[in-house]
Amino acid sequence: MKRNGFGDRLKALLKQKNLTQAQVAAAVNTSVPSVSRWTKGGEIEYNNLQVLADYLDVNWIWLRYGDEAIASLKDTMPENNPMTDMRREYLDEIMANEARMKSALEMAEIVNWEWNVLTGTVTFSPNAEQVFGVGKQSLPNCMLPFVDAPIDKLIETFGQEQPHSWDFNVTGKDGTVKWFTSSAKLTFDAAKRPTKVIGVSSDITARKNAETALERSEYMMRKIIDLVPVGLWVADAEGNICLANPEVKRIWGGAKYVGLEQYGEYKGWWDKSGEEVGAEGWTLARAVKKAESSQPEVVNIEAFDGKRRTITMYSTPLYDSEKNIIGAIEVNQDITELKEIERSLKTSLEEWEAIFEQESFGVIQVCNGTITRLNEVAAKALDLKPNKSINFTDVFNLQTAENIQQELSKQQINPQIVKGQIKNANDPTDIYIVPQRQKQDRMQYLLMFALK
Repeated sequence: MKRNGFGDRLKALLKQKNLTQAQVAAAVNTSVPSVSRWTKGGEIEYNNLQVLADYLDVNWIWLRYGDEAIASLKDTMPENNPMTDMRREYLDEIMANEARMKSALEMAEIVNWEWNVLTGTVTFSPNAEQVFGVGKQSLPNCMLPFVDAPIDKLIETFGQEQPHSWDFNVTGKDGTVKWFTSSAKLTFDAAKRPTKVIGVSSDITARKNAETALERSEYMMRKIIDLVPVGLWVADAEGNICLANPEVKRIWGGAKYVGLEQYGEYKGWWDKSGEEVGAEGWTLARAVKKAESSQPEVVNIEAFDGKRRTITMYSTPLYDSEKNIIGAIEVNQDITELKEIERSLKTSLEEWEAIFEQESFGVIQVCNGTITRLNEVAAKALDLKPNKSINFTDVFNLQTAENIQQELSKQQINPQIVKGQIKNANDPTDIYIVPQRQKQDRMQYLLMFALK
């Protein structure tokens, strides 16, 4: 065998690239004995030589015939040969483009790498340690999620027209976690067999941190929306309802995510007029269509669960940085219990006034031991002015006044009857002491008595 011949060059390449004869046989689609014969200088077919050179990433003429053949080939090409000049021009342009690309990748802090399909080894661009923030021995395997994938899966993932992209993280020397995104494609040899995955990786730590902060902010906002004790609606720029919090669903017995035209499915009547609100009357609709910010308005509604409730509603439009409406929010507050208390209080006040306005008996209101009100019929009978300060002795004789005040001092919670005499009256009468309510640890009373 000729020294430094084809076999020697092939063995040297296998050792340099840490390849086995079995790997080469699989790549060239031949048998292991054939590869073994080649390493001993045996003959190799032209097609196999081309595939082998592509796989080993070397010039096929050099692999088969050595440096002398390359030099001889150059010597046989005249310096002034137009093809030689064109080839040199193209070669210079290619090298210049590669240099520019390398500089651009380094300035952009982008790592380019190659993963050998057969050996599983990864080679990196020189800036890998700086970009990844780790030592040479700790450089990540950028193909880590796919290293154990079968060939057909690799072809399916990386053999498409568009590169495949994914994210991964690396823990740096100082313990900080950096995030990267990779984009890669599979390359094939002349026989259409997969040889390596070529990819680029760039730092997206800032983006990932921003996404994490946004997710945290959105989570907190969602929790606040879910927990606030008022109903909250959100609609987009077209008025389509896109959010309803739990309080809304409680108030309305559910929620319908409808557009402006279907707002009429929500039934409500204005508290003051009793007229139906209608699809366009809801403050959310007015905020979207008319950019109207509203004050609380009272509406009686019929919820989807059939229950009737009273709510206040008010809305405001939402704008982007250019003052364009991008949606609106509406707030609903359930005031059903408050309205019921209001109605009950109104009824009580009406009944209270009715007691003072009747003409069958005298009525006195006592609070904190002081007469605060005397009805008209009693005032006329006793020749007193209802709006003036009145003492017990202005209404009753002295003994009766003392007995009533003594009874009031006991702060009884049950009605009592005191036998006494109205001032200027000849006959005694029953005076009813009726507790009304406790106010700051004191009772309020009504004194009622017949007028003769």
